[in-house]
Amino acid sequence: MILVNFKKNPENLLRLCIALVFISAGTYRIFNPEAAMLELNNLYLPTFLSWFLIFFEIIGGGYLLFKGKYWRKVALVFVLFLFLALINAWRVNWRYLLDNIGELFIFNITPTDFFLHFVFLIILLSFFLKPD
Repeated sequence: MILVNFKKNPENLLRLCIALVFISAGTYRIFNPEAAMLELNNLYLPTFLSWFLIFFEIIGGGYLLFKGKYWRKVALVFVLFLFLALINAWRVNWRYLLDNIGELFIFNITPTDFFLHFVFLIILLSFFLKPD
């Protein structure tokens, strides 16, 4: 169920936000297939995976959004997916990541930084709403 009491269970706010992130990412890839294929190319992955990725993100995100029967298992699959994506990104371009680490501490007005700060806001809000 989408409508929940966030004060009673603030983790639901995080679940809903991450669901929307995955649904949005999959939808973006549908309307921008060249960008999706370029992303996979840059990670040295086969481009045919983009359609699997679209399906995975939209269906999995929808499962999290509507809190389907197996939503925790879907969340675990997303954890594994993100873990492997981070390892692969590190493998492909670790030097660039280290050379640009200072970027973490500067708020550039980009969609990435805006979203990152929005995530920080949601996490802090969930801490605030959590009953003692």
